[in-house]
Amino acid sequence: MDQYSFLFVVCVNDESLYSRCKSHIMQLTVPPSYSLDIMPIYDSQSMASSYNKALKRPSTYKIYLHQDTFIIHRDFLSDMLHIFQSHPELGLLGVAGCETLPAGGIWWESGQRAGKVIEYRGHSYHTLQFDHGSGTNSLFTPAAAVDGLLMATQYDVKWREDLFGGFHFYDTSQSLEFQRRGYTVGVACQKDPWCLHFCGDSFDAEAYEADRQTFVRHYITPG
Repeated sequence: MDQYSFLFVVCVNDESLYSRCKSHIMQLTVPPSYSLDIMPIYDSQSMASSYNKALKRPSTYKIYLHQDTFIIHRDFLSDMLHIFQSHPELGLLGVAGCETLPAGGIWWESGQRAGKVIEYRGHSYHTLQFDHGSGTNSLFTPAAAVDGLLMATQYDVKWREDLFGGFHFYDTSQSLEFQRRGYTVGVACQKDPWCLHFCGDSFDAEAYEADRQTFVRHYITPG
């Protein structure tokens, strides 16, 4: 593995969004002696299968993010690196998530949410700020699950493409897969939001519910 390399992994089906996403990545401050690369993935059949392609790349630090996630914190890489190097037990880091996962599997329905993100939805900007946190760690809040808008890793764990053939619950699943292997999952403590999430209005409720039921069967109530 290349411990001095950052790899951004982005599934792309909208060139305009990807162009803005990439532009923000290229404006980040890269720590001395480190390199940065971007891996766009086109014609994705699922998030999990697409992200698994990145595991063949040697970069130690991989950042999986949506094409509509724009990193606005210029020192993101340095701060992320500091968190990971200070906590080798931390496998997966996000910017929003929950400390406890509800029985239904939907992380944002938890009463113990953590993180910050600026969201653009319905032609307006909103800052989502979840103040709940354990208070025992100034760098990150231990989490049960993190949202897929940005997921940074310092270890490679295979994504469950055998369970999730679409675009939902791959993130919550991966959070639990890291924990099954003994790693900690966390939400970064941010003074100001690190990301702007340019959310779309389309939502496939039927596909989401099918993946949610798969998640609950496999992780919440395995038979």
